[in-house]
Amino acid sequence: MPGPVGEIDTNRSVCFNGLVPPTRRPQARAQRTRQQIIEAAATAFAARGFEGVALNDIVRASGLTKGAFYFHFASKEELALAAFRAKQEELLGHLTGERALAGTGAGQGAGALEALAALLRRRAELLAADPSLRCVTRLGGDLMTRHGPGSEFEEFQELALDLIAGLLARGQREGCIRRDLPPRQTAETIFAAIIGIDQLSQLVSHGEDLPQRTGELLGLLIPALAAPAATAADLPRNRHYQ
Repeated sequence: MPGPVGEIDTNRSVCFNGLVPPTRRPQARAQRTRQQIIEAAATAFAARGFEGVALNDIVRASGLTKGAFYFHFASKEELALAAFRAKQEELLGHLTGERALAGTGAGQGAGALEALAALLRRRAELLAADPSLRCVTRLGGDLMTRHGPGSEFEEFQELALDLIAGLLARGQREGCIRRDLPPRQTAETIFAAIIGIDQLSQLVSHGEDLPQRTGELLGLLIPALAAPAATAADLPRNRHYQ
């Protein structure tokens, strides 16, 4: 509530000469520190998996003291969930941003089948190119065995499932995807196939052949999704999907 005329309302944050109020600085610094830990953890988990990484390894890699580290994360489990979530959101941000869509041919004007194929190809390229993003696939397999229905980790999967289901529903409206396929259940089947090739690629090539395996999956997936009345213009331009 404003005070009498001539008094300053001290309940508001005031910024003079472009200076940030001191109370905001610790919050920004804490956020940077948390991000520094997550980046170090993501790279370590991507390379060695959940069981292959000790918290002391990440503390050393982050360059922080143990006190600063444990202020943000009390356990390896908590840190692994945070790293997975952060990199999952980063990956989806790359895939769904306007520039990313334009670069894959999945922007405005592209059909749903083209958009789905382009997004999966781009996902494989990003995961193969960025070691820290690979914690999504490496930790995904590890955390799946540690968490069950109703867990926080299960809720994380909704981001990817909603994206795939949305493309399927859009394709049905466009007439290029079969209308007898329930979008949610079909999205779960596609997602399970994606997880499968992620794990196989990690096993046989440390994830390096994921773009090739994604192309092979699309070679089976796109014809199975396409509506009988779909025209050549509705289908991805690269019929080899490689």
